[in-house]
Amino acid sequence: MRKHYMICMLLVLTLGISLLAGCGKSEGTKNSSNASSDKADDAQVEKDMTQAVSDHEDDEDTAEIKVVYMPVGSMPKGVSEVEAAINEITEKEINTHVTIEMIESGSYDQQIGLMMSSGEKLDLMLTFPVGASSYSSMVNQKQYKDISTLLPEYGQGILDTVGSMIQATTIDGKVYAVPTYRNLVVSAYIVMRTDVLEDLGLLEKAQNMTSFTEYEEILEAVKNSEKWGYLAAIVNSDLDGLCLPLAGFYLGADKFSDATTYDQLGDLNKLIAIDPVGTDDKIKMNFATDEYKAMVDKMRDWYEKGYVYKDAATTEDPAEVLIKNNVGFSYIIEGEIGIETLKSAACGMPVTCVKIATHPLSTSSCTKFAWAVPNTATEPEAAVKFMNMMYTDARIENLLVWGIEGRDYQVKDGRACYMDGQDANNVAYQMADYMFGNQFLALPWESQPADFRSLAKAEMDGVNESKYFGFTCETSSVQNELTAVANVIAEYGPSLESGIAPEGTYEKFIEKLNSVNVQAIIDEYQRQLDAWLAK
Repeated sequence: MRKHYMICMLLVLTLGISLLAGCGKSEGTKNSSNASSDKADDAQVEKDMTQAVSDHEDDEDTAEIKVVYMPVGSMPKGVSEVEAAINEITEKEINTHVTIEMIESGSYDQQIGLMMSSGEKLDLMLTFPVGASSYSSMVNQKQYKDISTLLPEYGQGILDTVGSMIQATTIDGKVYAVPTYRNLVVSAYIVMRTDVLEDLGLLEKAQNMTSFTEYEEILEAVKNSEKWGYLAAIVNSDLDGLCLPLAGFYLGADKFSDATTYDQLGDLNKLIAIDPVGTDDKIKMNFATDEYKAMVDKMRDWYEKGYVYKDAATTEDPAEVLIKNNVGFSYIIEGEIGIETLKSAACGMPVTCVKIATHPLSTSSCTKFAWAVPNTATEPEAAVKFMNMMYTDARIENLLVWGIEGRDYQVKDGRACYMDGQDANNVAYQMADYMFGNQFLALPWESQPADFRSLAKAEMDGVNESKYFGFTCETSSVQNELTAVANVIAEYGPSLESGIAPEGTYEKFIEKLNSVNVQAIIDEYQRQLDAWLAK
C-alpha cells in the first residue's frame, strides 16, 4: 500500500504551502488584524491538511471485492444500479466496495475455471449445482479458502443464522463455504404453462394428477393440439439434457406416491447413492441401480412418443429460457414451497407446479448453492464481512433478489410486486430468492401470503434429516478416477437423461464407468462413511 508515502507527500505539500504563505507577509508588520488573519490562514491550512489525510486514509482503506454469481434465466440489464445501491450501504458500514460480475449460467463453469486458472481476482462466488464450479468439485480441487478462523471475527451473524447447516461445508474442522440459508425442503415438481392448460381445459386435471400416466395424457393433448402442437411437450431442466432423473430422486414408478429418494452424500455427479433413512449403510453406484434404469427407460419412451425437445441434449438454454422463448410446455425440476411464484417470474408467464416427491435434508441439499471465498481472493476478510451482511441485513438481501425499489418492484401490504404496468419481460433486475445469503429476509412476492417467509421457515424447521447429514467425503485420493468418471457421465448422460440415446447406450455407459475404475470411488466413500459412522 502507498498510504504512508502519500500521507508524507501531503504533509510536505501542505507545509510548503504554509511557508510560501508566510513568506508573502512583511516580517516587521505588527498589525494585529494581519496577525489574526495569519493565524486563521494557518488554522485553515492545518484543517485542510487533516481532512485531506483523513479522506485519503478512508479511500485507501476501503476494501475492493469482486462478487460473482449467475442468473436463473436471462441476464438482467440493471445490475450496475443494484451494485451502486449496495455500495451506498457497504462503503459506509463495512468500508467495502463491492463489484458485481454476473455470468450466464451456460458459461458459468467455464468462466469460473478460467478465472481460477489465471489467478484473476475473485473474492466471493456462488457455487453451481453441478459441474466444475460446484462445491464438491471446487473443494476437492482445493480451490476454496478455509474461512473457519474468519467467520467468528467477521461473520458471527452467519454462524448464528445457519446453525448446524455449516456442518455440510465443514471438512476436518475447516469451513470452505456457507450454504445459502433457505427453505431446504426440496421436492420434485412438474412445471407446466398455465395458459396452455387453461386453453385446453386441462388445468384442473393437471392440478390434481397423481401419476405419470396422467401427465402423459396432458403431454399427448399438447402434442396433438392444433394451436400448441409446435411446443415441445417436455424440455430439459438444465444444460446437461436432464429431463427426469433428478439428483436424489427415483421417479421411475408410475404413481407419485411410489417415488423414492436417495442421499448423494455430497456428491453432485449423481454417482453415489444410499438410502437416507439409514436402514442399510451400504453405498451403491446410482447409475447401476434398477431405479435409475427405470427413469432412463421412461425417458426413452417419451422421446419415441415425440414429447421431448429434440435439442434437449445439446441446447445452451435452461428450461426457464426455453419456456420464456415459447419453445416448450413443461419440464421437471427440484424446488421448494413457493415454486410457482419463482418459476412464473423466471419463465415470464404463469406456470402450474405439481409436486411429485419430497427429499429429506441432506448434505447435497446444502451444498447446491453455497457462498465461498476462492483461493484467488485478495480481500478474504472483506468478503466474509459482506457475506455476513447477506445473511443478516434485509436491505442487502432485497437488493440482490428484487433489485431497486421504485424501479424493479414496489411494496404493497408487506409484499414485493412489479411496478404498475411492468412485468417479468421489462423488469431491469430480478433474481431467484434462494441464491443469496438468507432467503427468509427477502420480501415475499405478491402472489404469496404476507406471512410466507414465516410459513417457509416453519417448514424448514420441521424437515427430516438424512441419517448421513453432515458427512462429506475427502476425495483427493481418487481424483484421477473422478475425472475419468465425470468425462464418461458428460459423454453419455445428456443423451440418456433426455431419452435421445438409442437402444444399448445405457449398457455401454455402465461398461465404460466400470472400465475407468468407478468402484474405487465407491469403495473410498464407503471407507470414509464407515469411519464417520463409527465416530
